[in-house]
Amino acid sequence: MGENDSMLTMFVLENGQLLEQLEELLLGGEKNEKLGKEQIDETFRVMHTIKGSSAMMGYDAMTTLAHAVEDLFSKIREKEPQDSDWERIFDVVLESIDFFKNEIEKLQQGDLPDEQADELCKELGDILNALIEGEKEGEPVNEEMQAGEAEDGEDAAGEDAKILRDLISRIKQQEQEKIYWIRMFLDKGCQMETVRAYGALMSIEELYSAIATYPEEVEENHDEEIANHGFWIAVSTTEECAEMIKQKISETMFLSTMDFEEYAPEAEQEGQSQEPNGAAEAQGTPAKSKEAPAQDKPSTVKKAAKEEKALKQSFISVNVNKIDKLMNLVGEIVTTESMVTKNTDIADLHLENFEKQARQLRKLTDELQDIVMSIRMVPIATTFHKMQRIVRDISKKTKKQAELVIIGEDTEVDKNIIDNLSDPLMHLIRNAMDHGIETPQERLAAGKSEKGTVTLEACNQSGDVIVRVMDDGAGMDRNKIIQKAIANGLTTKTENEISDKEAYGFTLLPGFSTNDEVTEYSGRGVGMDVVHKNLDNVGGSISVDSEPGKGTTITMHIPLTLAIMDGMKITVGKSIYIVPTLVIREFLEPRLYEIIVEPNGNEMIMIRGVCYPIIRLHRVFDVANGVEDFNSGIMVLVESDSGAACLFADTLLGEQQAVVKPMPPYVVKSFGKIKGINGCSIMGNGGIALILDINNLLE
Repeated sequence: MGENDSMLTMFVLENGQLLEQLEELLLGGEKNEKLGKEQIDETFRVMHTIKGSSAMMGYDAMTTLAHAVEDLFSKIREKEPQDSDWERIFDVVLESIDFFKNEIEKLQQGDLPDEQADELCKELGDILNALIEGEKEGEPVNEEMQAGEAEDGEDAAGEDAKILRDLISRIKQQEQEKIYWIRMFLDKGCQMETVRAYGALMSIEELYSAIATYPEEVEENHDEEIANHGFWIAVSTTEECAEMIKQKISETMFLSTMDFEEYAPEAEQEGQSQEPNGAAEAQGTPAKSKEAPAQDKPSTVKKAAKEEKALKQSFISVNVNKIDKLMNLVGEIVTTESMVTKNTDIADLHLENFEKQARQLRKLTDELQDIVMSIRMVPIATTFHKMQRIVRDISKKTKKQAELVIIGEDTEVDKNIIDNLSDPLMHLIRNAMDHGIETPQERLAAGKSEKGTVTLEACNQSGDVIVRVMDDGAGMDRNKIIQKAIANGLTTKTENEISDKEAYGFTLLPGFSTNDEVTEYSGRGVGMDVVHKNLDNVGGSISVDSEPGKGTTITMHIPLTLAIMDGMKITVGKSIYIVPTLVIREFLEPRLYEIIVEPNGNEMIMIRGVCYPIIRLHRVFDVANGVEDFNSGIMVLVESDSGAACLFADTLLGEQQAVVKPMPPYVVKSFGKIKGINGCSIMGNGGIALILDINNLLE
């Protein structure tokens, strides 16, 4: 990856994170109808950062817009707006965030940001002008300030000479080096002079051993000073590096003029002039001037600062592709370890030392697997908080009142699953707001509060992450759903034969919608289908429950990780299946328990006074030569959020650490997604075992 590619990646990553944080901050402030001082300062800092990075990358529209937002919040720091102005401020800044996100998305797709933000900048400028005008009304003229400004007016050349003297006094010449001074002017009206000066400074960072600048604190805003007096740099460096510095500075964007001179203390005695723009006062040696400590680099202060920073830094950013590759390697290690330790060639040799080392290898493999899997796990909070904006925008456009309640935001999920969860959640939240939550008038008429509630909840359960989207809205009309399903030929059952679960399940089918009108947010019947497909991609499932007048609950079961899992191997005929350990309650010998057959043919087993349905796996998967007689097979009692049942199989083979692999493409193409199968895994002998999806089986 080239330097430009690396810079672009960091630009996208860092600014994307800043925008997410800023959006969350603004949405929180909007609930309080204003921002506090810390929130105002944070907004200013974020926009200052985005402005600087956008300017360095040359993205003018993003730079200009960030500058406009920064100017507005600079004024807000001085004078807080009236309560009536805050709503307008929230709207335009959130629209600005959308603009930045859209431009960054273009960069991620390999395109250049090409949109203009003139309207947003004008709106921000109007708000800023209104604040300034309100501040000027009745404001007395400060005569002392005017007098002070008159006294401070100096000859330009004399001022420049003072700047150069001060600059040189703050630089310490290093051994075998010379001192050079640079003065650069930028194009008039280029804006963000401080940012561009800072960019020039960063471009020469490794080319000097000591440096001083005017203005000193380049991190602060010195646009006016730099525009009037230029940006000054003094460095102690070698002749070779001096040429490189000159070249780097000359490449600065919007550079108008540049002075680059070697500082010669003896020039004063020889009567030579070394004045910038004819400033005679710039001559002379700084030896007797008040000397400030040099900013040595990297052997002294800078090195110490870097070491201190390194000690404090406990987090690093890593490309997710590297983590995926690491996870794949760990998976291969797990498979290879199983092949070695369970090799049939040495099974009967009883090698005590080998078995001891094999146990140690298994322990280390488990630890490595746990660490790598923990790296891939990320909190679901970021995805949840993105939904705040959807609720807010739909509320404003539909004139509904609603709030989003988040429960279990610290729940951790595999990074790859998080990526597939954002779209389903977005569709579900839109449906909840558009179909579920009523208008304030309708809610009051139904005896509810004006403001509706949409709840996002996440928790861990039996190796799955359970995500629920709940609303306290109107709920679904069961009869209307069934009538539409019958009319569309989706079922041949009568209304009385269809259970609630089946009825609400129709809403997950492609093209199915109970909305008579197509709105901006729903009504086309594609949303729930997208949700279903995305969950299928990660081995998840979804169920819908609703109560008219009370609301709707949509529950998603998502695997905690797509990588490695512990399971128990069972055989059905010549096929081998893996049951996830987390859902297993116990193993049973059927002959020891009472088997009950219902009149409709359903088989049940009585275990300690509780009846559990029996699932014959050879029938579910159409496996030939499977054991039919209960007295000859085994049962596995499994339990998940979908219920409990006993799986009937031939034999129990033992435990297996399964590296979860997707089903081969040719199988998926021929048979589609197989009900009850979550993937496959390579065993120690090189054979393939199928991993059972217990939730799917129990449904």
